[in-house]
Amino acid sequence: MRYKDIQYRVLASATLLTLSAMSALGQGNTGDPSAPLDILKTARQKAQSSQLNASSIATGGNNAGIVITILFAVVGIGLAGISGVKLYKSSQDDNAREDAGRSLVGLIVGSGITILGVIIGVVTTYMTGNA
Repeated sequence: MRYKDIQYRVLASATLLTLSAMSALGQGNTGDPSAPLDILKTARQKAQSSQLNASSIATGGNNAGIVITILFAVVGIGLAGISGVKLYKSSQDDNAREDAGRSLVGLIVGSGITILGVIIGVVTTYMTGNA
């Protein structure tokens, strides 16, 4: 009966021996105990010097909005200009009456996009105080 559960006794003894060896190895570490604090200080310094904060994100979004507004205004001017030229050509040629309606719509849409782009750009600049 003494040897009935010998495999469990051997496993328990091996486990205790391994745990005590790991504990002894862990105590032999002569590392600097302030190392985690140094890592934390370095991380905080990097975070403070980072440009990723709310004001820089707002400024970047504002600049992106202005660029998009300018692009819409340029596209509107281009559409209105091309449509104006086609409208002029169709008014000079009696055989091109079909293109006059599309050119007129293109002129109106291009002018509307340009006007909206300029108005939104002016209002955004005025409201944000970036003038």
